[in-house]
Amino acid sequence: MTLDIDFIRAQFPAFSEPSLRNLAFFENAGGSYPCRHVTERLERFYRERKVQPYGSFDASRIGGEEMDEARRRLAEMLGVEADELSFGPSTTQNTYVLAQAFRQWLKPGDAIVVTNQDHEANVGSWRRLADSGIEIREWRIDADTGHLDPTDLAPLLDDAKLLCFPHCSNVVGEINDVSAITAMAHDAGAFVCVDGVSYAPHGFPDVGAMRPDIYLFSAYKTYGPHQGIMVIRRELGQLLPNQGHHFNGDVLYKRFTPAG
Repeated sequence: MTLDIDFIRAQFPAFSEPSLRNLAFFENAGGSYPCRHVTERLERFYRERKVQPYGSFDASRIGGEEMDEARRRLAEMLGVEADELSFGPSTTQNTYVLAQAFRQWLKPGDAIVVTNQDHEANVGSWRRLADSGIEIREWRIDADTGHLDPTDLAPLLDDAKLLCFPHCSNVVGEINDVSAITAMAHDAGAFVCVDGVSYAPHGFPDVGAMRPDIYLFSAYKTYGPHQGIMVIRRELGQLLPNQGHHFNGDVLYKRFTPAG
């Protein structure tokens, strides 16, 4: 397949901005310019629909419908149910909310496995659970190759409740086999949280096929607005304590977004 580079560039208003001429952008891991479809939809929403959604008048009704459409279409792309997908302010903040939910659910002495191949966002919030008596185990990379060897993971999963690892490491660039590692963790009785921030800009994660319990990435690194995307599969989402308003506790996609 040959990409039509001129067509692709034409979809991004930034590439016709004179002040940005002659620059090349290789920083998806830090953020990406949005495509025109995103900026046009946002501009229309802020101009025509920026009211309390789901009301009876047109602007409110259509605004709510467009919000639901965004969740539904993105969930279809990821291979999950629409209510298993939540929007938050950033992946880092989404992870902190999840860690707080696990803090309430886990008991002192329970174990979580993290890696030293990960971004701080998928490590720091989990390590802080040690303050509540949670055991933190580290799946370490090979010092020469940067590789995470599943053979080293097996003993760490003994009685572990959660495994956290990156789909693609922002440190060494290795793409981990999410399906195989997830199956290994599930066989050991552990849930799985995958940080997809560094992978999503360069591939389409089929979360449904890979089967992690949590998958996280950032819209603003995939040509969208500044949001964190969070998939929590139903079994785990209903098991963890609600972190949203008490009156939103029965709605899966609202349970881990503390907003009105």
